[in-house]
Amino acid sequence: MEKPTGALSLVFRQKKDGQTYPAKQYYKLPLQVMRTHYQEDDGTAYTYLLNPSGGVLQHDRLYTEIVLEENSKVYITTPSSTKFYKMDDGHAEVVNKITVGAGAVLEYLPEHNTPFAMAEAYQENEFYLHKDAILIASDMVTAGRVSRGEIFDYDLYSSKTKIYVDGHLRLYDHSHMDAKQIDMKKLGYMEGYLTNGTVYVYAGHINDQLPETLNRMKPEGVLLAAGKIDDSMMIVRFLGNSMVELKEAVDAIWGQIRRDVLKKEPIRVRKY
Repeated sequence: MEKPTGALSLVFRQKKDGQTYPAKQYYKLPLQVMRTHYQEDDGTAYTYLLNPSGGVLQHDRLYTEIVLEENSKVYITTPSSTKFYKMDDGHAEVVNKITVGAGAVLEYLPEHNTPFAMAEAYQENEFYLHKDAILIASDMVTAGRVSRGEIFDYDLYSSKTKIYVDGHLRLYDHSHMDAKQIDMKKLGYMEGYLTNGTVYVYAGHINDQLPETLNRMKPEGVLLAAGKIDDSMMIVRFLGNSMVELKEAVDAIWGQIRRDVLKKEPIRVRKY
């Protein structure tokens, strides 16, 4: 990435009483972080990342770096979807680099991305995990501003996810949607669906029953498939048309993963 036009840096640390807090933070607009709050008794730090400019503009280069120190517990989300605005000239890049230390737990569940007509957007999510860490992360994108008739009218949307464990690349996932060159509605691509996404899970051991339980789910309007890569990593793919239905499905998926992996019940996450 070229010199970032917006930057955010966070370091989370666990106190002696078990509560996780942001020990260090820095941001340069248009990236910003809201004050951490707590919704659970185990000290999980609920953190909202936001862009007060309203969205991502052409020539934006946005870089976020987050570190979870040993045994910290963090839930990260965004208050609303990330909008990639029309880009007459150039493109936008968003890079998120996240390190999760030994015994730390990260739930990284931002709202979906919405590329507007003529947008050209490149996103990279890089996770660097200790082998004893736990990660639950999601990545979702829509066809655009569907209510305005913008359906796959963006030029290009690229999203890469890389997961490293103890320095070794364990997962590389690349969604490259060249809507300017390809009919995204045809067979082998979106096949008539308007939204899609993935949930990634890494833990010391994932029970075989978890993907089986998820595959038995039949959320309204959503098609999903879950599978283990190995004993410690699982992915869930999903397709839908309504963003409301997809969000409800993702919440249900997250809830089941939480029960099985974290041994905690899901909660209603407040959004502003």
